[in-house]
Amino acid sequence: MWRIAPFLLAIGGIAGAYPNCQPSDSTASDLRHATQIVQRLPELADWTGSDAVYDTGKRERVSGQCYEAVYVYHVMPSKDLDLRYVFLVHLPTERVLFEDIGTLQTFTLKQWRVRMARHLEP
Repeated sequence: MWRIAPFLLAIGGIAGAYPNCQPSDSTASDLRHATQIVQRLPELADWTGSDAVYDTGKRERVSGQCYEAVYVYHVMPSKDLDLRYVFLVHLPTERVLFEDIGTLQTFTLKQWRVRMARHLEP
């Protein structure tokens, strides 16, 4: 029993250092701010215009920090929504990450921009 106690204390310390990212921790103002940060990305301003719908979703933990998820949908001619991008916004620093929809890997904006440039090359 006593051998387990240090292990349990260590787990308790880790859990206390990294509280859960609960959606209830996000206020309407937080979600609005996260959406505005994503809307300011020059790449999105170039192509989305009025054909984009932004939505917010679950909070995600990346490298021990909570990020607000912002989903960017393209409005199809049929009026259906096509999910194009998922961005994660760390509100205290306004750091934005890109989350690949297919693999759920996260990338910095710089990495995402390099990937986008490769896809646009002939």
